Amino acid sequence: MRRFLASALLFLLLINSGAALAANNEYHFTVKSGDSLSKYFSRLGLSNRLLANLLSDSPKNQQLNQLNIGEKITIQLHNNRRFKSLSYRPHSKKSIEILLIGTRFVSAANHSEKNLKPLSIVTVVINNSFGHDAQKAGLGLSVVNTVVGALSWRLDFNSDLHKGDRFFIITDGSKKPIGIIYKGNNKRIEAFLHTDKNGKSRYYDRYGYTLNSSFLRAPLKYKRISSKFQLKRYHPILKTYRPHRAVDYAADRGTPVVSTADGIVKLKGWKGALGKAVMIQHGVNYTTVYAHLSKYARSLRKGGSVKKGQIIGYVGSTGRSTGAHLHYELRFKGERQNPLSYKLPKQKKITRSELWRFREQVNRILASL
Repeated sequence: MRRFLASALLFLLLINSGAALAANNEYHFTVKSGDSLSKYFSRLGLSNRLLANLLSDSPKNQQLNQLNIGEKITIQLHNNRRFKSLSYRPHSKKSIEILLIGTRFVSAANHSEKNLKPLSIVTVVINNSFGHDAQKAGLGLSVVNTVVGALSWRLDFNSDLHKGDRFFIITDGSKKPIGIIYKGNNKRIEAFLHTDKNGKSRYYDRYGYTLNSSFLRAPLKYKRISSKFQLKRYHPILKTYRPHRAVDYAADRGTPVVSTADGIVKLKGWKGALGKAVMIQHGVNYTTVYAHLSKYARSLRKGGSVKKGQIIGYVGSTGRSTGAHLHYELRFKGERQNPLSYKLPKQKKITRSELWRFREQVNRILASL
């Protein structure tokens, strides 16, 4: 009854304001003396914030602040009463057609669904392992590797997956999936493919950021570098020359040590001469090692996720060590690299000029699920 009364009241208000109703949620207004777009939005239950965003989105949209008597405006809503589009036909200027795609206002002249490829979705339900279940669902090995590479910064495929978890692989006929969504009991990860103006394709989250994080150059506040990365170093305990494929940072015992990037803890425990150590996997290719620790952070656990800058332990001198310091390794595909000079990956963001096109595709993919 309340919903009926509200609808009836809205109908009377619209009639009194000079609006004509169409069957497909279109509301047609002819501007009269004293009318404004704010008045029309209010009649339709649309917010002032939405109106402000529309007017400020483009200089062209600002002419909607000055309506002239007799001009025509059509506002279309979705079935849930949310704003869909606006059409403005002024007396002496070119018409304006505006669509709301996600959170972005787009000119209808720049938006066309004619050439969009049809989407298909493959659902992978975990019963055994991702590789096994994905191929059983019909995915090729190259797609399996693409999915693992795209999500591995956020998901440990060996320890995070549980029976019943689902992967949604969305394709449009291209070689790579244009959307990858993982749904677990307590975790959801999304990756959407975007090709930039230079032809480089990457996976991004729904906000336009790559799933990998940038790296910190150093994992702690240190006093000095006591030993650099070198292929021949005199070992103070063994009294012989040996390679030192790491960087030693001298610091006071108990100094906090942080993860240099987002990742997943692969080792937390004693590791021979390195003493108390932590090993963190960052995506498919990168690993960092933190050694000679005095103790670990309380929340740290093997298989758990860590964020860049999160404390993982504290400087010590455990294992084969002559004093308090941190032994830090950076590995790429298993090979130790010089942390002081190696060119580390950085998190990237889609440019503002391309972001609307990306968000339009994201909304289309999410709507298909």
